[in-house]
Amino acid sequence: MPRKPSSEPAQFLQGAPVLEVVSVELTVEFFVHSLGFLCDFQSSEYGVVWRDNVALHFIRSNDIPRPIRMFHWLVDVNAYYDELQRCGTEITVEIGDREYGLRDFSVTDINGFILVFGQDIY
Repeated sequence: MPRKPSSEPAQFLQGAPVLEVVSVELTVEFFVHSLGFLCDFQSSEYGVVWRDNVALHFIRSNDIPRPIRMFHWLVDVNAYYDELQRCGTEITVEIGDREYGLRDFSVTDINGFILVFGQDIY
């Protein structure tokens, strides 16, 4: 389980989406080997991965996953981009400064989920 966030929350410590996937095993493998997440639990029916304060849960479903977009705020988006480049992870949208005030890039996982990683432009 990830460490508790460093702030002092009054009640909620963390939220985690539960995403329907066709293969829990292949999805966990992608997040661990391509994105640098850690696996907390995995069976053929359910899996949990996390990195820092972000946790994602996966549940097996026979339905084709609907594409969703998840945004993750990072401390240093350039460093994470470089890390994924070194791992050979395919980048869907290259890193860049956007008109909406963020520097970000995107990766599409094996289920078609769009994972956006970014930080505010200062």
